[in-house]
Amino acid sequence: MSDPTLATKADDPAHHGSALRTAEDPAGAPAPAVAGSPRKIMALVMVAAVGMYIMSLTLSTALSLRLASIDPASKDATYSTAVSISAFGLLIAAPLAGALSDRTTGRFGRRRPWIAGCLLVALLGCAVIGTVTSAAVVVVAYLVAILGAQVGFNTYAVIPVEGLPEHKRGRVMGVMGMFGALAFSAGSYLASGLVGVPLLMMTVPVLLAIAFSLPLLFLYKDPVKFRGELPPLDVKAIARTFVVNPRRHPDFAWVWLSRLLAGIAMTAMFSYFVYFMMDGLHMPIAEAGANAGTLSLISAPVSMLFFTGSGWLADKTGRRKPLVAIAAVLMALALVIGATSTTFAQFTVAWVVFAVGQATYLTTDLALCAAVLPDARDTGKDMAVFGLALNIPNILVPAAAPTVLALGAGHNYRLLWFGAAALCLLGSITVTFVKGAR
Repeated sequence: MSDPTLATKADDPAHHGSALRTAEDPAGAPAPAVAGSPRKIMALVMVAAVGMYIMSLTLSTALSLRLASIDPASKDATYSTAVSISAFGLLIAAPLAGALSDRTTGRFGRRRPWIAGCLLVALLGCAVIGTVTSAAVVVVAYLVAILGAQVGFNTYAVIPVEGLPEHKRGRVMGVMGMFGALAFSAGSYLASGLVGVPLLMMTVPVLLAIAFSLPLLFLYKDPVKFRGELPPLDVKAIARTFVVNPRRHPDFAWVWLSRLLAGIAMTAMFSYFVYFMMDGLHMPIAEAGANAGTLSLISAPVSMLFFTGSGWLADKTGRRKPLVAIAAVLMALALVIGATSTTFAQFTVAWVVFAVGQATYLTTDLALCAAVLPDARDTGKDMAVFGLALNIPNILVPAAAPTVLALGAGHNYRLLWFGAAALCLLGSITVTFVKGAR
């Protein structure tokens, strides 16, 4: 069983002084503490969250609208191909980049160079998507863009885990999620409002991520780490650790599996809700794009409330498993309501219920993961492995969706979303097997 105090000790001066106090290198030379105060780190992380979430929650919607414009007849299959290929690439790139960032040394720290570099790569890929009309080129460019965006986001997400004490993480991640809800609303309006200007539709989300991350990039200082404290740079060893041994770390494995199953539900909803409005509710592309913005506006205050409320409740009670389970049940219920909707009003109800479940889930399951990380020295790599639980569904769902949707009379969103709901319910059960955290 993994030690749930590992992550806490990494942030506690009494347990791991090299992280938060004045340290000495192996030669005995003093080094200044550079981690910064928790309040400063919290502020920097929250400001960056606005842009990071706009980018991460908008690009897939922007891609779906872009493909619907340039390849309307084959939009489902092309979109599924783009998402599947990029998600497969993330299976390799995300853990590798996380492990390399753990081992990065230099005057700019471990995390900041990766965040800045990856955001620039994402911007380049999105610029190509916004200027070409070839579906094949769009697929390749999306692979580049999403690799940069997701690796940059994953690296950013390590900072509150390694830079803050455990009793502050839940509320900070809740506020990050609240900003994410606002960002999703803003991003959806950006995407729908800029459909006619594809270059801006694709690049503005990344430009906002860069702009809001500038304070973090300039002011955040990594905790002091000397080469002797860092894991060795052994490529073979890194490759072996891409998969955390579930027998040695069962708690991490159960939390990961629960997130994978919930991630299938999230991917099924967010990847295909625009196309459901087009094909299931018979809306033209402009109306579907506008309604995507309306849905995000309606759900934003709900998400804000539950992101912050669930984080506060998790920290106050010290209990995260029940909240994760309840959240999974709510997402499953929302998928059933959405699948049986015949009007936009009915689908709006499903969307709001899903927003409640997703906000609660993402806040509390991330805090639960932080409590059961296998090794505090490999936080970046382990958090990237945990992030794969949301990336793998981006392979599985788009790979299966075209076949599932084609069954019967076609556009079979009921079967797609019913199946995702069943898996999400299973995820609410698997999290109860975690023993090292409440």
